[in-house]
Amino acid sequence: MQTKSPPNIMSAPDLLQARSRFGLLLGSVYRQWRRQVDLSFKDLGLSDASHMPLLVLYVHEEALRQKDLADALHLDTSSLVRVLAQLRKAQLVDWTSDPGDRRTKCIVLTTAGREVAASILAKSMEIEKDILADLTPHELDVTRRALEKISRRFNPLSS
Repeated sequence: MQTKSPPNIMSAPDLLQARSRFGLLLGSVYRQWRRQVDLSFKDLGLSDASHMPLLVLYVHEEALRQKDLADALHLDTSSLVRVLAQLRKAQLVDWTSDPGDRRTKCIVLTTAGREVAASILAKSMEIEKDILADLTPHELDVTRRALEKISRRFNPLSS
């Protein structure tokens, strides 16, 4: 007589395979990276949610519509409202109405926001350099190309 194992209990090889899945590994690396970055910016009172809009605005070097900023951050516009209000209260961003559509906000860095964003970028580059220090240029290139290729696969899915 042959016994069957219950269907919801994973065997050791299945469990090993589940633990080594690419998505889980990628998620784990992301959470660890984010934790490191969050700890580094804690003294500025900034979290990942609040420093990322500053970096996007800094890199674009011009005002962005709230929708475009949300898209660049892969967020829903409503998710950005509270963060932008906090950044405005801290006098790091400001906004005006879009001349073409008065209902649309155009978000811009203040002078203080540009200074904070520049220091965030410098610190982020330092963190990245430390985290990636043991990888060869070839490993970095392959990893970057693979992640860019994976990222492009999501574009058609989100439409």
